[in-house]
Amino acid sequence: MGLERCVHLLLISGLALSTVLLLKFALDFSEAYPALTAPFWGLVVSALGVGVANVFAPGESKTPATAREERTQNGLLATIPLGFLVSSLDCTGLAVTGCSPFCTFIKMLWTPLLAGVCLAYARARREIFLLAITAMSFVPLLPHCICYNAVNAWWIDRLGASPDCYAWGFVIGMLSVSALLKGARLWPSLIMGCGIIGGGLGFFIGHHYFHFPW
Repeated sequence: MGLERCVHLLLISGLALSTVLLLKFALDFSEAYPALTAPFWGLVVSALGVGVANVFAPGESKTPATAREERTQNGLLATIPLGFLVSSLDCTGLAVTGCSPFCTFIKMLWTPLLAGVCLAYARARREIFLLAITAMSFVPLLPHCICYNAVNAWWIDRLGASPDCYAWGFVIGMLSVSALLKGARLWPSLIMGCGIIGGGLGFFIGHHYFHFPW
């Protein structure tokens, strides 16, 4: 089995997992905060729509990237560690330690390591690094978050910890890798990733400084 096939199979699994996590996230969030239902569901549906298009639609022919395409590809790579970093900020704020030892590990060690692999792919453009990025993106989904809130409560009550803390960072990883693998829909994926990061930063400010939405 070739590396590209391995990456594609991981992306299919990642898309399925993203669908479960985001739909559950959206249902719980909308129930707790009805006023935010429309924009939040819009973000979820848009992210999953781009993900489905990236994973299942035909890719572009493998031709050398132009300088502009390389810049867009590098932008996609940058959104991957940034997505996980923003997810960390949403949970722990500017504190070094997280809500659990694993949360701290992801924030302080795993995300910088992932950024290093993204940089390696940017320099070498080898599929082995793309495979590593994809596989590494699954690790933060191990249930570990113990912050009891509207979106984590269901998971904590049943598993003792929630996998949702890094769900949006994971989604960005799947969108970016699938776009890079297929060489298609680079801009929609980049815009979607930046939109998620922007929303995460908004939540970070609202949650930690204004106690909104909780």
